[in-house]
Amino acid sequence: MVFVLLFLLITLFTGMIAMTLKRHKLQVEYRLNKYFSEEANDENKMTTRGRTIEQAGNRDAFLKSAFQRFSRIFRGKKQTEKWAELIETSGVPIRSEEFMAIRLLSVLLTFMTAFAMELNWMMVILLPLIGWFGPGSYLKHKRKKRIQACSDQLPQALGTISTAMKSGFSFMQAMQLVAKEVSDPLGTEFAKAIREMNLGISMEQSFQNLLSRLPNKDLKLVVTAVLIQRSTGGNLSKLFETIEETIHERIRMKDELKTLTSQGRMSAIIISLLPVVLGLILNVASPSYFSPMLEHPLGLVFLAMGAVSGFIGWLVIQKIVRIEV
Repeated sequence: MVFVLLFLLITLFTGMIAMTLKRHKLQVEYRLNKYFSEEANDENKMTTRGRTIEQAGNRDAFLKSAFQRFSRIFRGKKQTEKWAELIETSGVPIRSEEFMAIRLLSVLLTFMTAFAMELNWMMVILLPLIGWFGPGSYLKHKRKKRIQACSDQLPQALGTISTAMKSGFSFMQAMQLVAKEVSDPLGTEFAKAIREMNLGISMEQSFQNLLSRLPNKDLKLVVTAVLIQRSTGGNLSKLFETIEETIHERIRMKDELKTLTSQGRMSAIIISLLPVVLGLILNVASPSYFSPMLEHPLGLVFLAMGAVSGFIGWLVIQKIVRIEV
């Protein structure tokens, strides 16, 4: 019975994701073939492709509908709404209630997998915890990468705006140019800000919404400069050039610091992972030799003390090598 339930949950979880991605890919190919194909045989291909899309939609309709009904349970909950901002800043295209449903399904899958494989009680507890906190860690990682991508794209965007304004473009036209030429995340967020302004939202509020979706310090500096310039006046293109040079210098200093502190960061990783890796190797190579550490109370105390001291050491090293610029 456990294996049957495990198989059904895995099928529901993976099949829904695979069918959705496959259907999106087929839709893109179908639309491209429909509007840009010039050969006569492409009409038959488009018809076949359209039928394939329809069949794929019928196959995953049940899974998608079941997942949406399940995710509605978490809609409006306080625990669910607090993830909305993190999901928006990470750029992951899901709703907060869908995220909570994924977390719960991950816990069920990991727990049933550990139980079905007859793992020890520590793994039965550890794997569901990973399934619960893993999606949140993934969102935080995506958020960090997205903000870093914004920092890398911002100098190029400022240079484009400055050049466009020198060529006679207005500030809004220069922003539209950046929205078209710069990729995600900065181009996408600029396009959203322009869309909000076209709908009647003030520039100040649109830029505040932009900062809430993309909380980057350099971008905040640019937004503050633009808002001050609107009230005091001045050469905006020259201001963007100055900010671009400042950001370039900060990026150069960060790269130098990253190079100088690479040895310390690598030491933190090795020191933190070395006891864990050695413990796993000993447990696999000689279970009878390592089993007292997991079965005897004194062994559990030593493991707990080692984990706490290792975590403290990792925090200390991170504090030393992390230098704010």
